[in-house]
Order: sequence, then structure tokens, then C-alpha cells
Amino acid sequence: MKQLERIHRKLAATPQLSSVLTICGLLLVVFASMCVYSESYRSAYNVTNVLVQCVPLACVSLGQTLVIISGGIDLSVGSTISVCTAIAARLMGSDNPAQVLLGVVVVFAFAAGVGLVNGAGVNYLKVPPMITTLCTSTILEGVALWILPVAGGKINADFARVIYKKWDIISMPLLILVALFLVMRYLLYRTRTGTSLYAIGRSRTIAASMGIKTTRASMKAYVLAALCAAVTGLLLASRMRVGDPTCGANYGMDSIAATVIGGTSLAGGTGLLSGTVAGAFLIGMLSNVMNNLNVNQFYQYVMKGALLIAAMVVYSISDRLEVRRRAS
Repeated sequence: MKQLERIHRKLAATPQLSSVLTICGLLLVVFASMCVYSESYRSAYNVTNVLVQCVPLACVSLGQTLVIISGGIDLSVGSTISVCTAIAARLMGSDNPAQVLLGVVVVFAFAAGVGLVNGAGVNYLKVPPMITTLCTSTILEGVALWILPVAGGKINADFARVIYKKWDIISMPLLILVALFLVMRYLLYRTRTGTSLYAIGRSRTIAASMGIKTTRASMKAYVLAALCAAVTGLLLASRMRVGDPTCGANYGMDSIAATVIGGTSLAGGTGLLSGTVAGAFLIGMLSNVMNNLNVNQFYQYVMKGALLIAAMVVYSISDRLEVRRRAS
């Protein structure tokens, strides 16, 4: 047990805080630039709205981080979000609190089932994570359209009002993100599950030889990723007050981009939750800025791709320099 704890501390300390500080610096530069460009941009109302818009991506990206740290990837989170909003719109339109609660339970239960399917495909059927989750994503796209062929349905107004309640710059979505971050942080850095995720991301064979239950840890990662997607689905449904069977389309790749930009290695075994949140807010803020500036959506996609490539190149170079430094 003590040996595993020592390994956990070493693995958890691997990600460099410099990457998080760099992203935070970029966020400040973007925000300051927009404040200079537009006086209304720095108003408390607008800052609150920008933060609220970034929260859904940050929530789903936290779950994606766990999967990537464990050496996998989940391309189905976007479709999971879409199905969750569709389910919510079908079940949570009633004024009966019990019916609304039932809808929330069904959303999370469905998401957990998706996570189990993904985990089983990767760990028991031995299908590569990318193929498994891509197939799941395709199926879920059809399920979402079956539940709700077009955007519609209804979300209970009182529920939506509570979920998006604001107190000046503080809002309920922001508090939900903080709570989710603290839970994930405790799980990743203070429990054996977190130790196992880092270990199997580095080497599944070595982790198994050390007595780590690799299959169980990997299954947990996929389930937690799907549950985070469910949180995002409920947030989006509450904001729109309707369901949309395609609203999660961009969140799959965006969550991967936010995770990688935040310093998590696609090779597994390295990752930092605070970096993921910073990466999600950077993507969200840049998208908001470009929308305000009426930038063509084509260039927005180019920007996201360029950010992802730049992050991978920078972290690859950093890893090589770190290896040389230790060797010397």
C-alpha cells in the first residue's frame, strides 16, 4: 500500500504546473484584450455569462481527462450529451417534482450504462478505445434522434431556474463545476482509483504485475466520463429549456482538445485536472470572443485545431527535454 502511494505521488506530480500557468496567462491576455476592445465586455453581467458558457465543456472534459490518463479515449461523450438532453426534455417537463427527479435519475442511469458498455468493449472485448467509443457514439446519435427527432420537448421551468441561478459574478453552473472538480480531484489524487488510472496509463502490464486491478480502474474511468457528460447534458437542457438531439456534436472533440491543451498526454499516464479546466475555459472564451467579433465559424474550427496541434508539439518537446534532463 505504501509503495502504491509513493508511485501515486510521483505520477500525480508528473504534469507540470507551468502548462496551467501558461494557459491562465493566455486567458488573461484574451480577456484584457477584449476589455480594451469593448467596454461592455468587462461588465459583471458579461463576465458571468462567459463563465457560464464555459462550464459545460469544462464538466465533460474532466471526465475525458480520467479516461485519457488511463490510456484510453472517449469519442462518445458528445453523443451521450445529446441523448441526455433528449431524455431530459421527454421526462422533465412536468410540474411534478417527483417526475423531474425521476428524469434526472434516468439521465444519470443511462449515462452510467453507456460508460459500462464502453468499458466492457475496451476491457473485455479488447476492442481499441477509439473504435469502441466511435461505434457507441454512432449508435447514440441514432438513439437521440429516435427519442427526439427534432429539437423540442420541455424542461421544468423551476428546475432550469435553479440550475442557472446567478448571484452577480457567481452562478449555480460555476458552483456545480467547482463541486465536480473537487470530487474528481479527490478521486484522482487521494484514492487508489487515481493511483490505478495513472499506473495503467503508463503501462497496463506493469500495473497488473503490481497487483492493480486494471480492468476495474478502466471501467470506472469510462463510467465517470459518461456521468460527467450527463452533467453537461442537464446543464445544456436547462439553459435551452428544451432538448436537442444534436447539441453535443462538438463536445467530443472539444473535450479532447481541452484535455490535451491542459497538459494531459494522449499517451496516458500524465494529466492535471486544473489544466483541463483552464483549457476548457480558454477554448470557451476564445469561441465567445470570435462570436462577438463575428468571425466565420470556419476560422473557429481552424483555431481549435491549431491550438490542439500547438499544445501537442509543445508538450512533446517538453517531455523530451525532461527525459534528457533526468538522463544527465
